[in-house]
Amino acid sequence: MRADRADFRSRLGPGRIPSAGWLLAALLTGIAACDRSSTEPVPTDVLGQFDSFHRAFASTYPYFDYKHVNWAATGANYRPLAAQAPNTDSLVRILTAMVWPLNDIHLNFISPTGARLSTSSQRRASNFSQPRWQAAMTSRGLVQRAMNLATARFGDVGYLVIGAWAPAQFSASDLDAALEALRDTRALIVDVRANSGGDDQLAFALAGRFSAKRIAAGSVRYRDGAGLGALIERSVAPRGPWTWTKPVVLLIGGGCYSSSESFIAAMATLPTVTTLGDTTGGGSGNPTERALGGGWKYLLPRWIEYAPDGHVIEWQGIAPAVRVPFDTAGLEATRDPILEAALARLGVVR
Repeated sequence: MRADRADFRSRLGPGRIPSAGWLLAALLTGIAACDRSSTEPVPTDVLGQFDSFHRAFASTYPYFDYKHVNWAATGANYRPLAAQAPNTDSLVRILTAMVWPLNDIHLNFISPTGARLSTSSQRRASNFSQPRWQAAMTSRGLVQRAMNLATARFGDVGYLVIGAWAPAQFSASDLDAALEALRDTRALIVDVRANSGGDDQLAFALAGRFSAKRIAAGSVRYRDGAGLGALIERSVAPRGPWTWTKPVVLLIGGGCYSSSESFIAAMATLPTVTTLGDTTGGGSGNPTERALGGGWKYLLPRWIEYAPDGHVIEWQGIAPAVRVPFDTAGLEATRDPILEAALARLGVVR
């Protein structure tokens, strides 16, 4: 299925990485998608469920060639196992093993009780430590503006942290208010290290405040039959009553996925923005929710996302302009090395 811009700008991310406790809530676990079911009836028999699942991926999943997975051969290998599965619960265990080589953070199974079953391993370590971050924010006038959204000041440098692009928790207006509160600072640190995704529309609403011109945000391609469809260019429109043109240091790392990577990719094109930290997690898919049967559902990724420089974000992530290792050996528990590096770059003495 081809989707329009309204669809892929409003997807929700995977909800894998927990955010900071007392300030930032855990990331949303929902996934927004333009269709939550296919027109194909949901099979009641286990082998029919396997075949339906295999067909859905064969016609929709875009990364088989990129990940060097022969899906037809994979299906042939696992179908005899599925034929022996006594129920859908057992089938899900088989399907999990079958899709594990795809290592796709957006590919999840959802149980009848709503529990999520991951089918991937985290590719990179996060460079965000909640205890260190909390200690570093002591006496910095931290203001929690909404769940997953807060501001602070380090002298004349502003600090904005977003723990998730969560429209149920805050709006674009809340982001605007946060920027307004820091408008008199000479520079800004934006911290998304603990942000594993969320809603594109909200992420791009913030990005639109940093340029008076439209920002390139890369491109996507959907599966189109046996191959991939045409590139769909993405961009971010300017927004708001004024534009932040002062220096920005954007903190990123291995805990960033999905819509956060879309946000980082767009922001990194701006001359006023310096990305600092570590390479992002590398996971983009714009998944849709499908029914498997037996009360189970699954998420089926549908696109390949390319950064503005043309590289595929999946598995590769986005590298920072300034790489700072998360080296805490011998460092007091009150210190956050990534935040300190950003402050040092902006001339702030700790």
